[in-house]
Amino acid sequence: MILAPRHLPRLAATIGLFTRYGLADFAHQQGLRGIAPDLSDEESEDQPSPERATAFRERLVELGPAYVKLGQVLSTRPDLLPESYIRELELLQDDVGQIPFDDVVQTIESELGGRLSKLFDAFDEEPIATASLGQVHAASLRDCRSVVVKVQRPRIRAQLADDLEFFQELATFLTNHTDAGTRIDLLGIIHQLERALADELDYRVEARNAAAFRRSLAEFPRILVPKVIEAYSTEKVLTIERVRGVKIDAISPLTRIEHDFAPLAEELTRAYLKQITVDGHFHADPHPGNVFVVLPQAENPMTPAEVKATDRRHTPRVAVTPLSRMEVQAQQSAPAPPEDVAVKLALIDFGMTARLSTELREQIVRLLMDLADNRGDNVAATLIEVGDAIPTFDRLSFTREIASLMARNYDLAIGEVQTGTVLYELINIAYTHGLRLPAETTLLAKALWNLEAVTRSLDDTYSPIHTIREYGMQLAAEKARRELSPRKLYQLATESGDLIANLPHRLDLITAKLANNEFETSIDVPQINVLVHGLKKVANRVFSGLVLAGLLVASAMLMPYRRALGTVGFVLAGAIGLYMVISIMWGDRKENRRE
Repeated sequence: MILAPRHLPRLAATIGLFTRYGLADFAHQQGLRGIAPDLSDEESEDQPSPERATAFRERLVELGPAYVKLGQVLSTRPDLLPESYIRELELLQDDVGQIPFDDVVQTIESELGGRLSKLFDAFDEEPIATASLGQVHAASLRDCRSVVVKVQRPRIRAQLADDLEFFQELATFLTNHTDAGTRIDLLGIIHQLERALADELDYRVEARNAAAFRRSLAEFPRILVPKVIEAYSTEKVLTIERVRGVKIDAISPLTRIEHDFAPLAEELTRAYLKQITVDGHFHADPHPGNVFVVLPQAENPMTPAEVKATDRRHTPRVAVTPLSRMEVQAQQSAPAPPEDVAVKLALIDFGMTARLSTELREQIVRLLMDLADNRGDNVAATLIEVGDAIPTFDRLSFTREIASLMARNYDLAIGEVQTGTVLYELINIAYTHGLRLPAETTLLAKALWNLEAVTRSLDDTYSPIHTIREYGMQLAAEKARRELSPRKLYQLATESGDLIANLPHRLDLITAKLANNEFETSIDVPQINVLVHGLKKVANRVFSGLVLAGLLVASAMLMPYRRALGTVGFVLAGAIGLYMVISIMWGDRKENRRE
């Protein structure tokens, strides 16, 4: 496939991002140097530096929201980019150009169907934060509740659609023409990016995610997920309760002396392990900008447990909408809030989430347990089970490298092992050896890497390894209890009874067929038709080649005696040979297109 001409300037800009700005090594590693124009000696010798990292971030902002989103993803990949670039790209989480306030007002009024002054008691013109897809403003409702309003950037959909079309063509091009494209499912990654952006562009999806996580995490008293104001939320406007908290990296030394943050780190890790291993639906973007420390003296929303404890209504309010029903379920499942909870963690921005199938969830549980116990061979086996190996995949070499990585981590102290970073290294090893892993593993690595950054900011001595081990043992015990429950035992006894009751009759049928010489077996080979077709093609070409060779030899032998007849034979052989070459090339091209 060849890129459309209108995408060529964007191709040059994209390749320029990774062949300039001191990232030549990254471009070479990802296979981009092979399709990029030759660089001058000065450019090729550029080394990473803080100045070039700043220029790289500014260039991403210039290229548009899709590239800003790309930069935000790269900011969570310390295994790919130098530290100075990671620090610069983290600024993209909060600092993107502002939307004009007139556009904000127009979007809110058209989406909510009323004037801004009638909808809100107060609305701040200056945004709290700006992002690649939207902007957040503080406001208060008519009932004096403090809220934040997230407004989508105008005309963002058309721009993103054009960028995604280019990324689709680029992924197809790289898949067909680069070594990296054969080892990474680039088209699958682009499709996942399309789905993620589609979800992020529809704020109703984020509202449902927030309500689902508020219900799922209701059992954790130190975790606060603000409630969505459903009547003020649409496809392009999202209104939620305002959290007044402190950013993780802005906690003062005095606050650290006054409060113990170790329980927060422990509870946040357990909350994420529950999302990943039990719910199969986890918040994939817990970077420090999306997590706030909520101190007791600040006015903040209540958790479902606190709402339940302070609710004095004898008759509960009837839940009509899906979000209100999830809120009722959250309050019903929430335990009584303990008295020793002084500090809480608030989670926001649920636009990027990931879902895991039941089978993948069980495989990830095994993977995390093996990582926690440094079992390298088991880690390799689980990754092979999860992934899709290309024909050149070398299982033995892959297992050895994984075991070597785990052995290096074995010598580290518990607090020095970083699960997210190790998982990224595992993904890179799989990539180099030709093992394609599902995109969910990258999102999992991103979530764990960000989670470790948050927990270390809370308590620099904390390591999730002990928590993963304990939680894994807890999951194993609960699974054993479920397997040995009376209902499960009754089901097993019923199925075994049916098998035993039907077994004599089935054995009688088998022996009768054997006695009458009627017992047959069939083998279904899915690729047999392709194999037969290929053998026929080879046989036809060999036969045609033999006929052509015979004609050429006969014509050569006739030339001394019957020159005219020999010449006719050569011309006929040339025509047949040309026809064979053209038909072979045309047939192979049609088959490649069908594939």
